Amino acid sequence: MNYINNNLSDESLFTLNTTRICKKDPIDLSIEVSKMSFTHMKPNAVILVNKNNLFDGIASASLVHFPINAPILLTDGNNLSKKTLDEIMRLYPKGYNGIQAILVGNISKNIENQLNKVGLTTYHIVGRNHYETACAVATIKNGAKNILIVSGESLSEGTPATFWSAHHGDPILYVNKNEIPRCVIDTIGQKQEVNIYIVGSTNTISESVENFLSKLPNVGTIDRITGNNPYEISVNFAKYKDNQTEFGWGRDYKDGHAFTFSSLDNPMLIVPSVLFAHMGKHTPLILVRRNNVPTEVKEYIESVKPNPPMGMPKPPYMHGFIIGSIDEIFYNTQIDIEMLLSIEHKMDDVMM
Repeated sequence: MNYINNNLSDESLFTLNTTRICKKDPIDLSIEVSKMSFTHMKPNAVILVNKNNLFDGIASASLVHFPINAPILLTDGNNLSKKTLDEIMRLYPKGYNGIQAILVGNISKNIENQLNKVGLTTYHIVGRNHYETACAVATIKNGAKNILIVSGESLSEGTPATFWSAHHGDPILYVNKNEIPRCVIDTIGQKQEVNIYIVGSTNTISESVENFLSKLPNVGTIDRITGNNPYEISVNFAKYKDNQTEFGWGRDYKDGHAFTFSSLDNPMLIVPSVLFAHMGKHTPLILVRRNNVPTEVKEYIESVKPNPPMGMPKPPYMHGFIIGSIDEIFYNTQIDIEMLLSIEHKMDDVMM
C-alpha cells in the first residue's frame, strides 16, 4: 500500500508502536544502539568488530550476554573514529576479568594502541578465518550448553541466530553446506555435553552435516530451525522452544510481544542491534523485505497479537524496533508493521 512517500526527515520516522534506529552507516548505528541501551548503567566491556567482516560480527554476538554485558561497536578495522572513541569513553567499561575492550576478528594493532593510550585494557580474539574466529569466541565462556550452527558460506538464513546468541549467550559456529571445519569439531568436543541447533535449511547446511554432528559422542539434543526462505526461518525461530533444554524464544502465544525488524539489504546493521535481544524488551529478530512485509511474517504477528480488550484499551501492547534508514526498510513498510502491531486496528474491527 502507498501511504506516504519516503521523503521524510529522520525525526518523523516514528510511529505509535515502532521505534526506528534511523542510521544507514553501521558505525553510526552501533553508537546509537549503545546510547539507547546503556543510558544509566555501565557495561563490563565493549566489543569491537570490523564493519567489513559480517561473519566476525555475527560470531561476536554471544559475548554481548552476561557476564560480559557489552555493546558491539563497529570500526573500519584500521582506526577508531572520534565518535566511536567518544562513545567508548562515555561508557568507560568496568572490566570483565580485567578486560575493558574485546576486539573480534580482523582489526589492526593500531586500534588496540588507541584504546591502550586512553587507559583501556584490551583482548583480541582472532583466527586465520571466520570459522576459527567463531571457534575462538566460543571458548571464551565455557558454560554454554547449547551451540548454534549456521552457514559459513551464506548468512541470509542464519542471521536470526545472532539475537538468540546475544539473549542467551549460546555461541555460533560456522559450517559449510557439506563440510565441517576441524576447529568446529574440536570446539564441540571440548564440551562435556552439548545441544546443537542448526539454523537454516538444507539449501545451506546439508543433512549429511546434521547426521555427522548428531553422532558426536557428547551431543545430546540436535534439532534444526528451518523454513522455505529467510523470512520464514526468522518466524520459526521466534516461535521455537525446546522445553527440555529451554532453548528458544517460544513466542507462539498471544501477548504484548516486541520484535526487532530488519531487512537483509545492509546486514551489518543487524550485528550491533543484538543489544535489543540482550536488554530492554528482549526481542527476537524478524526479517522483512525493505519494500514489504512477507506473508509469513504477517500471519505470524496476527497469530500472536493479543485480543482487543472489552471497553477501554489497556495492556498488553506490542512494539517493534526498525533497524536502519528508509533505504533499508521503506517508510511504507514501517507503516505496515505499525498496523500489524497495533491493537487499535483490531479494536476497530471489533467495534464496527
